[in-house]
Amino acid sequence: MKLLLWLSAFLSPVLASTTQIPLTEDQPISTFSVYQSNVSPDHSIRIKRQNATLCNTPVDQYTGWLDVGHKHLFFWYFKAENPAPDSESEPLALWLTGGPGGSSMLGMLQELGPCLINEHGNGTDYNPYGWNKETALIFVDQPAGVGFSYVDEGEPLPGDSFTSAADMHLFLQLFVSQVFPEHGEGPLVITGESYAGHYLPALGAQIVSYNALHPKQPQVPLKSVAIGNGYVSPLDTAYGYWETLCTTNPGVKEPVFNETRCDIMATNLPRCLSVAQTCYENPDPAICQAASSVCWEGVIKYYDGESYAGGRNRFDITAPCDIDDVCYANTALIQDYLNLPSSFSALSVPSAVKNFSVVSEEIERAFQLTSDIPISLKPEVVFLLSSQIDVLIYQGNLDLACNTAGAKRWTADLSWKGQAEFTAKVLRSWE
Repeated sequence: MKLLLWLSAFLSPVLASTTQIPLTEDQPISTFSVYQSNVSPDHSIRIKRQNATLCNTPVDQYTGWLDVGHKHLFFWYFKAENPAPDSESEPLALWLTGGPGGSSMLGMLQELGPCLINEHGNGTDYNPYGWNKETALIFVDQPAGVGFSYVDEGEPLPGDSFTSAADMHLFLQLFVSQVFPEHGEGPLVITGESYAGHYLPALGAQIVSYNALHPKQPQVPLKSVAIGNGYVSPLDTAYGYWETLCTTNPGVKEPVFNETRCDIMATNLPRCLSVAQTCYENPDPAICQAASSVCWEGVIKYYDGESYAGGRNRFDITAPCDIDDVCYANTALIQDYLNLPSSFSALSVPSAVKNFSVVSEEIERAFQLTSDIPISLKPEVVFLLSSQIDVLIYQGNLDLACNTAGAKRWTADLSWKGQAEFTAKVLRSWE
């Protein structure tokens, strides 16, 4: 990880038993507690305690679903290992995996959770580097339809980041005000990777706007947003394909592509950027889908079209792709592990969820039918900065799909009061 950019605002459920009892440490793991929202009558949270059978960690952990209308969002929550003593409020971090359609169980069991899938795929190992050392940590499968989350039969799937943000805001509002009120004063950091570069700015803006418009309603105490290799600005990401593949800027000895292929991409890039800008200015689905096609044919396909098992890896330009388009064998282990009957039983997965998939192709298709994928979320990032919300953009240089070159380009192009000071800063390596 080489580049660190810091932006600051100053610079039909299967329920063994469903009850209304509060959560306690000695609550039977077969028992759900249900919290009905005091704000909105159509949403509630059902939650149950988990032991360390599925996730090998010493901390208290809980799983459940937010039920909001016809949508049901699955979550997995972990207490902090070393909470601050005598603190009246406990920090909370939310993790969202990208996609669109990626399950946050990938982040939990492969990257930063309190436990990681073991090499045999039949259990988990304690993760000494989990992100819940001093803060509670929650993973949510969203939008509804991803992972263990689902919609009622015959109901539509969400197809854009702003609809998803509204659902996630309802979840967080109920979670920190009624389920775990020790998080009610915050701080809350929302974080994620890849397409979370769309999810998180939309969610952050939703939280800030609601808090300002409804000061007497339960507030979500958002403090900061952290985006890792985020898909924030598709136009700049497309530009970054050329720089990442045709220069040594990512830290490689030789460019990935030869001069002939790079010349073709360079010739096609201006038209791609032009039509992408048209989509930004006129976010009509037909216009944006046409823009996406132009950029795919002229720029992106030269690498992504060769990304498959045994081919190129979109997430590490120096490595081959191990398995399918996700490229990492652990993802298959995670999917198989969570599909075990014992996993379904422990989580009390509703009958509406037939199986667990690490990536929802249905959600991906739903998003492709709207303008969400091609649009930029830079305006929402500016809004967050202007609202005194800290924003961290961190990058791994070998990722192509959400590349560093594109991130440098869009962060340098933000219009906010701290921009001059920010652009004057020297980039530094991750420590």
